[in-house]
Amino acid sequence: MKKIIFFLVTICSTLIAGGFENLGVHSRVIALGGAFTGVGDASYTVFYNPAGLINVERLEVSSTYNQLFTGIEDNLYYLTFSSTIPLWKFGRFGAGLTHLKAGAWQENTLILSYAKDINNFGVGGSFKLLRWNAQPAPGENSLSYLGFSFDAGIFYKIEQVFGSGVLSFGAVAQDITEPSIAVNGSDDAKLPMKLVGGISYYSPNYNYLFAVDAVKEKENYILRFGFEFLGMKTKLYGIETGFYLRGGYNGILNDTPFKQNALNGGFGVFVNNLKIDYAYVNQIQIIGVGGSHKISFTYQF
Repeated sequence: MKKIIFFLVTICSTLIAGGFENLGVHSRVIALGGAFTGVGDASYTVFYNPAGLINVERLEVSSTYNQLFTGIEDNLYYLTFSSTIPLWKFGRFGAGLTHLKAGAWQENTLILSYAKDINNFGVGGSFKLLRWNAQPAPGENSLSYLGFSFDAGIFYKIEQVFGSGVLSFGAVAQDITEPSIAVNGSDDAKLPMKLVGGISYYSPNYNYLFAVDAVKEKENYILRFGFEFLGMKTKLYGIETGFYLRGGYNGILNDTPFKQNALNGGFGVFVNNLKIDYAYVNQIQIIGVGGSHKISFTYQF
């Protein structure tokens, strides 16, 4: 059963890799199919493209709970936290934390990010501290690992496109050092470097967003895309509220034994500075394990 759980956790992000996969750090991004490299307008961009921090003008905190695979008996969950601190002309500082619990397996990532806006062109980087531990089987010693990796990204946006729209571009290289997460340092357990390029278009007049990401990881090519629409925005007695509708898709384009696609959807509501988002992931190839529910809370100060 433990091997089955680890296999599910490994592939549920729709990518081929070992541990420390992004299993969905915010419901909004998940509902967008994971396309966020060229959006980067919230604190959780530290998990996708640190350069996107240049778009976050206020102190922000966000947290997400992921219920993974409701159709199996073991309780698999994934918790994340992110925060942004604007340093004004000195740049932006961000931090992120993840916690995965899957039976006897625990996995944590601590991310510290910084970004600087240079004439509307953002550059950013992240330091990532990686840790896992596994409870021992009877008569055996427990196993654990502690290591680190780095991400580096860029971000650029053009305003007044097709009227008052904003066209944004982002690119990031994740896990540049390709660390081995095995206790013995085996090359087979190296985290592969991911190269991601993203583009998004936001229309403030019609309140919609469309985003696309293209990912290269080893021999695999992944496509992510999603849309977001803001409706029912009102302001009454000084209280502003709104409702978001989202949908997305991601999947591996080339042939592979681990091919996995997912259809995602969700919604969000906000009341002044508080945002609550929900997403549901329907794994197309994995059957009999149920979908994944995600709920996020974000607050801007």
